[in-house]
Amino acid sequence: MNTKTSLSKNTRKRYVINFVMFFLLLAVTASSLYFLYVPAGYQGGRNPRYNMQIIFDRDTWGEIHTWTSFILSGILLVHIIFHWSWVKNVFWKYIQIWKKNVHFKNNLALINIIDDGLIAVFFLACLVSGIILFVVPGGPGTAYALIFNISRGTWKDVHVWTGIGMLVGVIVHLVIHWGWVKKVSGKMFGKPQSLATLEKGMKSIL
Repeated sequence: MNTKTSLSKNTRKRYVINFVMFFLLLAVTASSLYFLYVPAGYQGGRNPRYNMQIIFDRDTWGEIHTWTSFILSGILLVHIIFHWSWVKNVFWKYIQIWKKNVHFKNNLALINIIDDGLIAVFFLACLVSGIILFVVPGGPGTAYALIFNISRGTWKDVHVWTGIGMLVGVIVHLVIHWGWVKKVSGKMFGKPQSLATLEKGMKSIL
């Protein structure tokens, strides 16, 4: 029997969306690390890493960061829409549990809900701050320019730290759902019959 056919259409869709989001997140993370390691500024002795090229130059990393972030944000919104009924059901379920002061037995599920909620908050804050930084141009002397009564430098800090928070949340999310990822990956891509037989034989020997 071909294991690939045992997956539902909805499961395949979820897997593909998560797969694409993962690689977009890698691109966003790589570009973010570049900007943290190679700060902006002027060429000179106090900034020895000025315009340092690591695979790409600063402008290219900027384009990668901007457009992969926008694409990732769009897919995340689609992801939330796909899971909106689940979000509503779980939210009201926990409201009822909280009102009745009932102890929740499944700690992993509780951690998952809290983690998803934090990811959503960090995502929205990171998205809003990113759009503001994208729309309002930077440059010398703009760090203290006020945008909605908040300095551009503060918006940048919000963008950086909420991005880090979202990344940590995604890692926790991946760890919690690793069993699902392995199971669906095996069914999506399958294994050659000879390899599966060999593994089965090795397990019986061991």
